[in-house]
Amino acid sequence: MKKTLLGLALSCVAGAALANDHDDRWMLSTNLIFNALDNNKNLESDFGLGLGLGKFLNENWTLDFEIDHVNVSQEGGGGSVDQIGLGLMTRYHFSPDSSLRPFLGLGAGYLDHNGSNNAQAVDSSDFMLNLSAGLRKEVTDRVSFLTEVKYRLDTDDYTGTASSYDDYLFSMGMSIALGAAQAAPAAAPIVEPAPQLDSDGDGVSDQSDRCPNTPAGMAVDMYGCHQVDGDDDNDGVKNSMDRCPDSRPGAVVDADGCEVQVVIELQGVYFDLDKATLKPESISILDAAVKTMGEHGTLVVEVAGHTDSSASESYNQALSERRAKVVYNYLVEKGVSADRMTWKGYGELSPIATNDTAEGRAKNRRTELVIQD
Repeated sequence: MKKTLLGLALSCVAGAALANDHDDRWMLSTNLIFNALDNNKNLESDFGLGLGLGKFLNENWTLDFEIDHVNVSQEGGGGSVDQIGLGLMTRYHFSPDSSLRPFLGLGAGYLDHNGSNNAQAVDSSDFMLNLSAGLRKEVTDRVSFLTEVKYRLDTDDYTGTASSYDDYLFSMGMSIALGAAQAAPAAAPIVEPAPQLDSDGDGVSDQSDRCPNTPAGMAVDMYGCHQVDGDDDNDGVKNSMDRCPDSRPGAVVDADGCEVQVVIELQGVYFDLDKATLKPESISILDAAVKTMGEHGTLVVEVAGHTDSSASESYNQALSERRAKVVYNYLVEKGVSADRMTWKGYGELSPIATNDTAEGRAKNRRTELVIQD
């Protein structure tokens, strides 16, 4: 039974290590640990120290190499024993968008005992299994505080009285990410709007008035001009105001008659972590997009995929392309003509929010419809 549990622990640790979407920085942790030892060991409970080195494998999983040590006295004053644990721990963290994250942990390794037991030398080691629960509080981009309760199954029968022992470890510590913290973006300056003057009294502010000397009482258009002329490119902007007189038929234009890019963000379209698989809650959003495309039969769009800056740039580029293609394929399957769409991945190159926070990274992981015509 003990070997089965240890095998399961090692399998879970190895499985967690297969994830790819992760922060590249390693984390060094130090802990103060109170060791509540099994009574059958005949050892006094005491405080010890722990040290770990690990990293987030993705937004939820961490993998840590850990060592802990405690020197405990034999009950009745018969000697003392050094207990040293060395192993791997993987932890699953909940609430990726919160700074306070509960977690559950599982790990395995070796436990070594050295010292004296009632005047008899002790030098013994064997497997151990760790199960834990705790909290991680992110204080800054580099520093987190951790508290954890760990159950340890010790299979090292150094006393010759039991096949295994049940220890409990209560720890508090700090984790520091190695490497410089990313600088927060500078706050945008606050620009006060200029006073809205209307020097010629035509009802159009001087900032927008292209004909600032219109005679009083004359009817004017939205640009402050009294002119009647044509619209040769049929974009809704008169020739006299059109700075882009050769706009494509049907193109979306601004007040100057020049083409603008119209982006529809598909809010609510989500994918499984590190996959290009649509989550069920995304279907209703995409079905609404299908309906919109059907109501506007001449609309031409580009399906654009974006990611946050987690993982490498090349990995994010490939992931954004796969996700854009999945949305494109869904729209085609639901009846939108492939001739009206293209798809493209932009990776991490077009963020709309900071990548320094979980909330910002969530906004940057998005899919958009960019209207082309």
